[in-house]
Amino acid sequence: MVACWEGVYAGDVPKRALIFSLLKWGLCAWCAAPAIDLWLVLRRMNPHFIRAYDYKVLSLAILATGAWAFIFLFLTLACTPVKRLTGWRWPGKIRRILGLYAFFYCLLHLLVYLVIGQKLRFDYAYLDALSVPSRLWGWLSLLLLVPLALTSTDGMVRRLGGKRWQRLHRLVYPATAFAIVHLALTEHDNQVLDYHGTKYALLPFLVLMALRVAPLSRLWNRRRAHSTTRAPGADEH
Repeated sequence: MVACWEGVYAGDVPKRALIFSLLKWGLCAWCAAPAIDLWLVLRRMNPHFIRAYDYKVLSLAILATGAWAFIFLFLTLACTPVKRLTGWRWPGKIRRILGLYAFFYCLLHLLVYLVIGQKLRFDYAYLDALSVPSRLWGWLSLLLLVPLALTSTDGMVRRLGGKRWQRLHRLVYPATAFAIVHLALTEHDNQVLDYHGTKYALLPFLVLMALRVAPLSRLWNRRRAHSTTRAPGADEH
């Protein structure tokens, strides 16, 4: 992606915009591919899985949508550290796309539970939420992502103002933390004693949070200043 971007002349704005537009469409297609593939797999397993209860289909759909929700949450959180560390601009340009797909897979995760698992019996879902604490944490995580998805357009950025928009979108951090709590409680309910899923989710989250507070921009500026002030033949002997 970087090579394609840098290969365009800086003054050729229409060509650069066209290439980036094509890259964004390609990214959207890649992000949607797991959902399409999951649908095809579930249809092969049981063509009537929406109407008829199928535990194997439900388990696979829950695991797959939950895993992809975490993947896109972490990709979204990684954009800012990558941008600060490298000085590249493109991570900031694709962050909103990744964030929207993180919300999409979180919402799809809930819809799998409601449609495939509960068959839209909201009274059962309500009783299930009262008896199983992990459900509420998952719903709370999704609820925090709703205003982020609704304010993801350029118009909403202008309407809210840059600073207020940035403060609002920091809700992605507690939303991800609540999703990890949801996963940990779910594994506890399913008697997964080693909590392997929670560990795989918690580790990248802690790393990304550490990178969030690290002075990456200053490190990048120092490295850039050092590279520009070095003598051309300093390393030659």
